[in-house]
Amino acid sequence: MTRRESRICVFELLYETDFHKDTDPLEIYERSLEAREAKGSEFAKTLFSLCALNIDDIDNAISGSAENWKITRMSAVTKAILRMAVGEMLYTDVPPKACINEAVEIAKVYDEGKAPRFINGILNKVARAQGKIVDGE
Repeated sequence: MTRRESRICVFELLYETDFHKDTDPLEIYERSLEAREAKGSEFAKTLFSLCALNIDDIDNAISGSAENWKITRMSAVTKAILRMAVGEMLYTDVPPKACINEAVEIAKVYDEGKAPRFINGILNKVARAQGKIVDGE
């Protein structure tokens, strides 16, 4: 599984967990891999676990950077992509610009209309607020 495939897997799992809040996220992960008859990558499992364990902090980072937007108003797809990217940005050593670029590329395929621009803007604000990138980069 490539890194992009792993990210897509994590995005899909985060999307699913949003609808099954009472189910253990790792159970969703295992069931998903079983259904796909696929072996997940260690990167996907780690990233999904980090996102699931830190979902409240991730949502706070998103909410703090989404001017005039409540996370509850965002589409489930947009929210899952943002959660995946913010989780990767905050809890891994992947460069923030790579996290942002990958999220935007995934949004171009899975989300609609202006979502890639919206996601790019939110992620850049999160990265700046967290000191991951500075103005001028």
